[in-house]
Amino acid sequence: MQRLLESLKALIAAKVTGVLDGARGQLYASSEASADAFWEAFYNTACLPDDWGEWDLVLLASTYARLDCLCGGHRVEAFTVHERWILVVLTPSPLAPGAQERIDRARKMLERLLPRDGVARAVPGGGPAGGGGGQGPAELGIPAWWIRNRAPN
Repeated sequence: MQRLLESLKALIAAKVTGVLDGARGQLYASSEASADAFWEAFYNTACLPDDWGEWDLVLLASTYARLDCLCGGHRVEAFTVHERWILVVLTPSPLAPGAQERIDRARKMLERLLPRDGVARAVPGGGPAGGGGGQGPAELGIPAWWIRNRAPN
């Protein structure tokens, strides 16, 4: 799964890509070597708004949510998979030509890879579920149900 996320990151010129376990509120897998490196990309994108509004409700209602940064040069896109998993991409805005199609293909692949039964298993290809552990930046205003509070190291 990490290879899929790394490939998607490279193909769409994203800062990071990841899959969150929405039931546990933690990172399951990412394009980065560690969970801390994944969350650091959000910390280092200072133009992301502090208040994400009802972003989480939009995501749950429509299976898709988008948040544009204050400078207009970045955006966070999220897509639910099997009502539990969340594909998250932090990308430049606007998306490069063909990027949306690549995101859609990755989401379809994740639908085949991620369990439907709600039980997280080891990440395909080895390694523990969680992509290195650790939780992310509540200070960014990411909904609490999505990730646990954790100060950066």
